[in-house]
Amino acid sequence: MSQKSSDAAFGMVLSRYLQRNPTLNRDRMAHGIQQDPAVVTDMCKGRRLSGPRARERVLSIIRWLHEHRVLGSIDEADALLQAAHMAELSVSDTAEANLFQVFDDPDLHRGPEQFDPFIISHPITHPSRFFGRHYELNRLFNLWDSSLQNALILGPRHSGKTSLLYYIQRLARTPMSQLRPTQRQDWLTRSRNYNWIFVDFLNSNMGRRERLFRYLIRRMGLPAPKRYDLDHFLATVCDYLRHPTIILFDEVGVVRQRYSELDKSFWDGLRSLSTTPARNYLAFVLAAIDSSQTMTLNSINDWNYFNVTGYVMTLGPLAKDEAYELIASSPLPFSSADTDWIMTNSRRWPLLLQLLCHERLSALRHGETDTAWREHGLRQINLYHHLLLKR
Repeated sequence: MSQKSSDAAFGMVLSRYLQRNPTLNRDRMAHGIQQDPAVVTDMCKGRRLSGPRARERVLSIIRWLHEHRVLGSIDEADALLQAAHMAELSVSDTAEANLFQVFDDPDLHRGPEQFDPFIISHPITHPSRFFGRHYELNRLFNLWDSSLQNALILGPRHSGKTSLLYYIQRLARTPMSQLRPTQRQDWLTRSRNYNWIFVDFLNSNMGRRERLFRYLIRRMGLPAPKRYDLDHFLATVCDYLRHPTIILFDEVGVVRQRYSELDKSFWDGLRSLSTTPARNYLAFVLAAIDSSQTMTLNSINDWNYFNVTGYVMTLGPLAKDEAYELIASSPLPFSSADTDWIMTNSRRWPLLLQLLCHERLSALRHGETDTAWREHGLRQINLYHHLLLKR
């Protein structure tokens, strides 16, 4: 009988992950987690999956599989635990909470030197590469220091809303050694006690109530309800949430267009938490495209639909000193003339600054001595003319 055919459920799930990389096998994994290969074989046959060290061994396997890039999500980690007849990962356990962070915030486990100096194709996900927004951060964190209050963040497309949410979510968990000297981590008195949960509504999984409630409950570290529906979600949050939690909802403007399950009763239910003891431990941040730029949220009635009131903030260009700091972060210094040209033509919008700085740095690295990079840069930023028109 083959090894695979004699495997129990745990062995079959493990084999499926290992097969994603032909260079991996059980013996190599056993060596990597410092276990006798015979122990791993027994686990795959359904043995050695109980007792005080059994869960620790499975968690070691999950870490090893993730490090070798064949296990990439919390759901896949849970599938391996379930095959071993064990409970899902728990964010309330310190060691397992670290695994949650590994899966949810993989960029925090990379050093700043592993990122491009200027990021132009996706949101800024590592706090070390985030610049500016000091005024906005001051106002937002003031909402959450002594009590928890909601916020609404508006801004044109590509103004940096998502990057700001990522920064808020990940700042407290970033080692100080990875931050720039000018970056604060002491916005809140006990920032590490806060639970920051990022929800991206461009991810269609977040548009289904069951998936969204399960995602939120698990990251809040609350007991699993009997069902992941609105009533059980609200009851669980009311009964068990006892640590400050900020839920960061990104791209809420697509909700009405795409997700029928996230209807007005859903948002009314979230709003109802403000009249329960949970109000002391829970706040929401909603980010969406500025209604003056698009019809995504085209009237006050759209905001009424979400039924979430709070501090309203509209993102604009960076302050001058913040824009200068971003430009000065180049590993190859720019001349004063180039710096002034970038400041003027970017209008100090973060993305446009990144694009022009990227173009200038590329020219310097290739030894280009003319100003052709400026023409290339202007072609790049003209794709975002809505920012150039914004005053």
